[in-house]
Amino acid sequence: MTDKLQLAVNHAMNDAISRARMAMANPTMGIDAKRTSAWCEYGFKQTLTFDDLYNLFRRGGIAYGGVTKLNGHCWKTSPQVIEGDKADKSKKETGWEASLKKLVTKRIWREFKEADQRRLVGRYSGLILHINDGSKWHEPVKTSKLLKKVTPAWASAIKPTGWVTDINSLDYGQPKLWQYTESLPNGGTRNINIHPDRVFILGDYSIDAIGFLEPAYNAFVSLEKVEGGSGESFLKNAARQMNINFDKEINFSNLASMYGVSVEDLQGKFNEAAAEINRGNDTLLTTQGASITQLVSPVSDPTPTYTVNLQTAAAALDIPSKILVGMQTGERASTEDQKYFNSRCQSRRESELSFEIEDFIDHLTRIKVLEPIPEKTVIWDDLNEQSATEKLDSGEKMSRINQTSLATGEPVFTVEEIRTAAGYENESDEPLGELDEDTKDKDRDKGRNESRSDSG
Repeated sequence: MTDKLQLAVNHAMNDAISRARMAMANPTMGIDAKRTSAWCEYGFKQTLTFDDLYNLFRRGGIAYGGVTKLNGHCWKTSPQVIEGDKADKSKKETGWEASLKKLVTKRIWREFKEADQRRLVGRYSGLILHINDGSKWHEPVKTSKLLKKVTPAWASAIKPTGWVTDINSLDYGQPKLWQYTESLPNGGTRNINIHPDRVFILGDYSIDAIGFLEPAYNAFVSLEKVEGGSGESFLKNAARQMNINFDKEINFSNLASMYGVSVEDLQGKFNEAAAEINRGNDTLLTTQGASITQLVSPVSDPTPTYTVNLQTAAAALDIPSKILVGMQTGERASTEDQKYFNSRCQSRRESELSFEIEDFIDHLTRIKVLEPIPEKTVIWDDLNEQSATEKLDSGEKMSRINQTSLATGEPVFTVEEIRTAAGYENESDEPLGELDEDTKDKDRDKGRNESRSDSG
């Protein structure tokens, strides 16, 4: 018992010394100017690597949900790239748009979506372009080529090797080559040097780039402590650890001789008895001069602490907490959160993804996979567009307003406006001049018959 106590003391001393050395080596750790080692005490890392962010995404439920919800909602539908500056439904599809659809298929957009998700986990991700131009990976793209497929790559698998140092070059500061670490089916890996023509990067691979999960990392660490700590408390109480309190008159030598063991091995007999008690349903434990109690630690409600850290993580990810965890408390609150999340994803589509898609098209144009055009536009559908039920409700409200306004003698909305608000196309009345001759004759005969019946 003394040796175990000494080991515990030594471990605590070594831990305190390590924290002190870390605080001295990292005087700017954290943002608390008074307590420079605060982050060390909290368990927060000063520098985050890709492995930290990837492990958080792979094993953290809230972090995984934040990435997949944002990525999935932004890519709820695939974008459309058109020739020109705006979409016109009456305009026919151009030849360039037809060639783009054949080249950038739904499978390509699916891989682009996957690369976008990997970029949210790391600070950037890559798309490996498989082009059948007969050249090797480290060579630039030649003529007579076709984009066969693309392969998304994690930030840890695609890294720049060497930089263009010629200040007069248009590629100054850009990577000379990219090194791709390919995972083999047998579990091994191999490194391939790839020319920049055959790589498209999403995100920012600069040193000072900030990842999507990075601002929320500390909150996720605290969430893990709350989840793990509360779970450990429940486990310890469920394990029914027992405490045996012997009277001071008990002679342990006589007690050990009853079991035929030494005093040092007496603890093992107690553990066997406790295991039998915990294992069986109807088990009797006989004691003499000893009282047995269970070691139960009080478990506090983790909800308040968990909620604070969840709100911090939601604020860092810019995703409402009720959307992040799927909690619905109140119809109006959940509806407002959904509208905000739709607007957030729509904004990300137009202010971030659209530019990267344009850069992707420009990259394919530069390596002459696509023909150049003067202007192009990336368009998305509207995530805030009303549903069919909401459109019908709007039409119904407009009809009620018309009924109320009839007292003044004139409706507020026309039939066409109500049909449009309800999500239906307007009925078009064709003029008589556009009808065929048989229809015209029938209408004339009908008019003559009605006139004769009126005169008769």
